[in-house]
Amino acid sequence: MASVNYNSQMPLDPFADDPNDPASFLDPDEPAPPLSDEERAGITQDLALVARFKEELTPRGILGIFFLCEECDDFHYYDWDIMAANMAATLSGELAPVHEPSMEPDVEAYVPWDYAAGYLDGLNAG
Repeated sequence: MASVNYNSQMPLDPFADDPNDPASFLDPDEPAPPLSDEERAGITQDLALVARFKEELTPRGILGIFFLCEECDDFHYYDWDIMAANMAATLSGELAPVHEPSMEPDVEAYVPWDYAAGYLDGLNAG
């Protein structure tokens, strides 16, 4: 399997050189806690699902997933490639690459995770 440099596909850090960067409290030298075997298996499974979601849903106009953020009580929209980059970084024991989803996403082009999973289940049942 060819290696993909997800960092080269990500937009520039919107907080670069900002003294109020919300991630400034993180210690870059402190390693992320290791994943348990169960966590690693779950993320690997989810990464495979994201690839299938992208393959099956992108031709139907679905660009990614949305989540309700509990901190700001707003929806956040993530393209398939951003989801995959975040999961790949986690599996590698790295912080997820900095990304900023588009300012005005086409909200009709994003679905909840459960919808995407249900869509695949429907395809597999047919």
